[in-house]
Amino acid sequence: INQVSFGFTTDKVQETKEFYEKYLGATTIFEKEGYLNLKLGDISTILAIEAPQSPEDKPSDSTGLGFGFNVDDVDLAYDEITSKKLNIEMPLKDHPWGERGFGIKDPNGLTIYIYSVTGEPTDEYKQYIKDV
Repeated sequence: INQVSFGFTTDKVQETKEFYEKYLGATTIFEKEGYLNLKLGDISTILAIEAPQSPEDKPSDSTGLGFGFNVDDVDLAYDEITSKKLNIEMPLKDHPWGERGFGIKDPNGLTIYIYSVTGEPTDEYKQYIKDV
């Protein structure tokens, strides 16, 4: 796999673009009316956002859908996001599976979990990790 891209349909293309640029440092790499691609971070990950193209098209349902963004310093990311007055949906905390993270929602209701790996999971969680 050389690149990961994912996308969704929304009535809020411009608002979504501004959210990802302002809060998550995304860069717009392609944009035409009703469609854009955002590059996320330094890895080859693309977020495609598209407006409904016909009356039959409906915005994507964000129920149960979320993104996880692994960052080098979750505390710094938390400070940067809260300084911009974005509402935190899930508080910053350490998790027993070996991560420290927090959650926000984008304008479409998608949950975004931002985290750093902080060490080994607890014994309770080690049993669930598979060697690959």
